[in-house]
Amino acid sequence: MKTASQAIAREAAIARTRERAAVDPRWSLLIVGLLAVLAVLAIPVQQAAALPIVSATTLPMGLALRDAFVPAAAGAAESDSTESEPCSPEKDHDDGDCSACWQGGVGVVFTSQTAFTVPEGETEERDLYLFTQNLHIFGTVDGDIFVWTREARVDGNVTGDLNIGAETVRITGEIEDDLRVGCKDLYIDGTVGGHVLAGCANIYIGEDAVIEGDLVLGCGVTNIDGEVRGSAAVATGVFSMDGTIAGNAEIRTDGGVNLGPDAHIGGDLRYEGPYEVDIAPGTVAGSVRYTRMSPDEDIEGLKEGLSSLSVVWHFLGFLAAIIAGTIIVALTKKHAITTAEIIRTKPLKSLGIGFIAYICIPIVLLILLVMIITIPLMLVVFLAYLIALYVAKFYVAIWLGNLILRRGGRTDVSPIPSFLLGILLIYLVTWIPVVGTLIGIVVIFFGLGALLQRKETGLDAAFEAPPQPAAPGALPSAFPGSAPPSVPPAPPHTGVTPPEKTPGA
Repeated sequence: MKTASQAIAREAAIARTRERAAVDPRWSLLIVGLLAVLAVLAIPVQQAAALPIVSATTLPMGLALRDAFVPAAAGAAESDSTESEPCSPEKDHDDGDCSACWQGGVGVVFTSQTAFTVPEGETEERDLYLFTQNLHIFGTVDGDIFVWTREARVDGNVTGDLNIGAETVRITGEIEDDLRVGCKDLYIDGTVGGHVLAGCANIYIGEDAVIEGDLVLGCGVTNIDGEVRGSAAVATGVFSMDGTIAGNAEIRTDGGVNLGPDAHIGGDLRYEGPYEVDIAPGTVAGSVRYTRMSPDEDIEGLKEGLSSLSVVWHFLGFLAAIIAGTIIVALTKKHAITTAEIIRTKPLKSLGIGFIAYICIPIVLLILLVMIITIPLMLVVFLAYLIALYVAKFYVAIWLGNLILRRGGRTDVSPIPSFLLGILLIYLVTWIPVVGTLIGIVVIFFGLGALLQRKETGLDAAFEAPPQPAAPGALPSAFPGSAPPSVPPAPPHTGVTPPEKTPGA
């Protein structure tokens, strides 16, 4: 009999252990979703790291597929290869002029070591997507160019658009379509057949430059000595002009406008700056309107813009919290209720643990980063830390919503209505300047501390007080294998008071 009871107790203990170790499918779904988000966020890093490998492995494959399925292109490639010098392993590729390596119709070229050059007299009939240190175009590119480089020079002809991010860009040739540039220094001494959109520190449009379309600039220093046959919209620190703008000109500057003796604007001039300038008769064919810009107005406008942006950002954060929190609470109701209950029963303990974790976890992350070999572990811990900081307020919201709804007389409250009410109150309070920020940090402390006290983390035992040792000589309340002491049932209450015993009876 005793052996059978022990076996039953052992089986029950094993069943409880398996139940405790079982993974809730909803947690699996949540973990898979978080891993998917991590994979999406890691895509740019993977692309940047694998750029040379991808280019080295996929370009030959693309050429082989082209030769297999497009016979005409293969024949053209063979005819081109007979005219040019074949590529060999002994040939020096550092000069970037090995045309046999990059000709043949493949429109994507990745290189991070050498220059990409289109020699004079040659025509490249394709769109180019480049990542290189230097770009030199002396011939013709019959297509668009998208390039990220250190230095770019265009002395030849580009029949399409030129889209470029670089440190220095020099245009002395011809771009038949639009030019879009983000750089430090831009020099234009050639022809642009379309519009020019540029954001640079310094822009110099030389005397020989001709821009057929409109000019839109945002820069520090602007010098226009060439011809703009469209209109111009410029926001700059210092504006100097001794050239021609055929259309209207709108200029905003905080360093003043300087119009030279050969400057001419064929339309209207609207400019805004710290002071009004004297404009010679005949310089502007249309009307001139000046608006004074004071530094105080700029500061006030910046403050208003930041205030509006803060309101929009807070509202979008509130909507995101409602959506994310509702999904998480719906998938993990039991977990959410238990965590909110920890906040209710152990508020000070949750606050203290959350405060310590908020400070110590970044220090641990820094140590893992310095050790280099533990960087992958640091990334995982950092992601988990960010997720915990974000979801911490959800459980505080459930506790706060339960507190309010139970005060109103409701006892069987679902966690989702409690969460919605609590998260609304949290975002309303955190909207208050300064004080709201402090309250938001305290909310994170409560939620983070409650999360770390969950049994699933394995850290709950670290926050519990150790058991007190028994007094010397004391007997245990129960022995291993023995049944718990039975308590005799209380006699039924009949409503009759038993008679009192008299002394000596």
